[in-house]
Amino acid sequence: MPFRPLRLCIVYDGARGLCDRVVPRMRVMLEHRAFLVDTHEVGQGGIDLDACQGLVLGSPATGLAIRGAGPSARLRTWVEAVPSLERVRVALFCVYDTRPGATLDRMETLVRSRGAEVVARQAYWALAPRRDDHVLPAECMVRIR
Repeated sequence: MPFRPLRLCIVYDGARGLCDRVVPRMRVMLEHRAFLVDTHEVGQGGIDLDACQGLVLGSPATGLAIRGAGPSARLRTWVEAVPSLERVRVALFCVYDTRPGATLDRMETLVRSRGAEVVARQAYWALAPRRDDHVLPAECMVRIR
């Protein structure tokens, strides 16, 4: 049987440029793990989730992540507008400037309420985005494949 790479889609909120610090490298690392990767910033048009075997969702977490805890309003609206996430494997990430707070917990609650299976979570510090940046792509390779 011939090998066919799986398609993943990285959907993120680009507010304040925080997620933009990790998405390009994340994409390359996922591609090195034999995924076909599409990136999509929330608010930049529609995407075809039916073609994707997995989804990577990212949100900024600003300040002390009390009022600025994610998921961002734009990402929350996008997730709620998706017809269904039943049986979709989802990896979550946030990029924080001070601390991640409850951002990943809130994101997980949101996507689970839509029927998705959360396979990985990772918080990235905006000032050191490469710290442990291999973890999320490795988890996707193992848990989505």
